[in-house]
Amino acid sequence: MPLPILQVTTPLATQATPQTLVRLFHQTQLHWSRHLAEEQLLDLGTALFNPQLSQVTEANILMDAAVAPGTDPTDAIATAEAFYQEKGSHLRALIPNPSGSSDALKQRLLTLGWSADSRDIFRLGRQPAASPLLIPPGSKIIPARASFRHARQLAEEMTGGDAQQTDAALLHLDDPHVDALLALRDGHGVAGVAVLAMGEIGRIDQLYVTQRYRRQGLGKLMLSRALEICARALFKHVVLSTSSSEVAAQALFKDFGFEPIGVIDQYRVPPPSGLAASTAS
Repeated sequence: MPLPILQVTTPLATQATPQTLVRLFHQTQLHWSRHLAEEQLLDLGTALFNPQLSQVTEANILMDAAVAPGTDPTDAIATAEAFYQEKGSHLRALIPNPSGSSDALKQRLLTLGWSADSRDIFRLGRQPAASPLLIPPGSKIIPARASFRHARQLAEEMTGGDAQQTDAALLHLDDPHVDALLALRDGHGVAGVAVLAMGEIGRIDQLYVTQRYRRQGLGKLMLSRALEICARALFKHVVLSTSSSEVAAQALFKDFGFEPIGVIDQYRVPPPSGLAASTAS
């Protein structure tokens, strides 16, 4: 199956601007969610929905959201929420269009009680290259598809045991555009990483090390193996994202030559009033 090619405004053979790369990252986010959900274009943006994964944000998210001139943002949001209800699911989050024309929508979301969650976007500041690190004794790295049992074991810890979140994480292994790896030690899945291929863009995701095996170099090992995948694929740009609170992860990425280029803003629906009240009490 040929890889889909992203439409870009700056030739990838040249140095793309940070603004262009941020837009590209938004497109990778859309394609990351597409494998989990159905898709429909609404007036407010591109709706991804899956009633079977109704609790999973990335499977029930509205992308590239923007309000047309003269449209009340509250009405547009209500229409989108009604669409999800009609499909038997729930709108979990919304990502505004990165063009900068959605400021009124962002303000209205905050007024309505939605919470803002921004993630920093990083881009590798050089061409990816293979620089394999030594695998620790007693460990081995395998394709994640080679052992569903270990992949599920790792996904369950990564998602806190949530059944729908675990299923969603494993569904990405069925995506032909995703190349995923597992690290095994003592018969257990202890670390993982995935690379989404979108034309000449490689997006690194699901980099995770189990609690018991952290601070043993596994994160560095898995990231180096992900960059090997990117080097073999001849990606011109490699991107990833992380929360600003994940200090260790950000330090690791910078050590490997990743540079911050912008943010991706996600707005989450407010919790039910009853839950909010019980949390506050």
